[in-house]
Amino acid sequence: MSALSGAARTLVVAPNWVGDCVMAEPVFRALAASGRELTVLARQPLHALLALFPGLDAPGATIAKGNDDGATLASLIAGNFDDAVILPNSFRAAWLLSRAGIARRYGYRADFRGPLLAPAVPRPRDGFKVIRPQIEDYRELLAAMGVALPADWIPRLALPEVLRARGRERLERAGIGDRNGQGGGTPRVGLSPGAEWGNSKRWPMRYWSDLARELRRRIPGVREAIFVGPKEIWLGVRVHEESGKIHPLLGPDLDLAGLAAAMAGLDLLVTNDSGPMHLAAAVGVPCVALFGPTDRRRTAPAGPGHVVLDRDLWCSPCFRRRCPLLHHGCLRGIGVDEVASAVERGLAAKPLG
Repeated sequence: MSALSGAARTLVVAPNWVGDCVMAEPVFRALAASGRELTVLARQPLHALLALFPGLDAPGATIAKGNDDGATLASLIAGNFDDAVILPNSFRAAWLLSRAGIARRYGYRADFRGPLLAPAVPRPRDGFKVIRPQIEDYRELLAAMGVALPADWIPRLALPEVLRARGRERLERAGIGDRNGQGGGTPRVGLSPGAEWGNSKRWPMRYWSDLARELRRRIPGVREAIFVGPKEIWLGVRVHEESGKIHPLLGPDLDLAGLAAAMAGLDLLVTNDSGPMHLAAAVGVPCVALFGPTDRRRTAPAGPGHVVLDRDLWCSPCFRRRCPLLHHGCLRGIGVDEVASAVERGLAAKPLG
């Protein structure tokens, strides 16, 4: 227990991927509502994002998970935690928490790590039933901890006004914003061609350039920007070059909180199944999401106003990083006209500005 507040000190081991981390926000919301004092163990690039989660805005609420297990272990021991919940199904995380001497270690029994957990919670098995969304995967862990489930499972990021102002400023500097945050009557559309997980999740590059031109043709005055991460600059530059060199490139120099704030100023985002897709959805931006080798039933953007486009091929979802059949038909079969029409419908359903 915390000596000052009397609240239980709970460590949460966060997922490693941006999208998985965003989808876990309802878990943090439920844990914070239970009165626990939260600390999260996560990769350093995720810290700016996690600082926006309920219960994690206090100094020292994050511990960096790096390659040095000795340093990580020392931080865990110093934290004097009452219990811990391990969201990813990794053996290493369970091993570290066991060595740290945390008495109650909640996690799903997977990857031969059952003996390292106390208790090990059986993984939910849906059998032949409908697969549930990934955002609800942690129901059984919360139940095992005696924590009330969140009111809903829709991830939300509450951006402080100072961060929103920085996002508006970034859009203005890029030439697609509105001064003082006032709507200008013309839509702002983001294009997110990346997906760090692998090439098979990326809509073909030339389609993005064609889409940028098609949206200019269909929607007079549309303001478009290309959003990419630091490892995807080449993707953004290529779309920029091939679509007329007029669309600004945003994101490579931003942390995840800054990226979310910049996206919050958009009217719509066109995106692959990726971390930025979940970031945009969590700040209330409708998405046109393009799904190929992954399952829309599991990882579609949560909340209202989103459009998911995919192809129900016999081979999908395959969850492979590269198409084993080489044709990549699951994404190549989604045409530019279809996506542009989905953008038009999405914009028509949302007030601008």
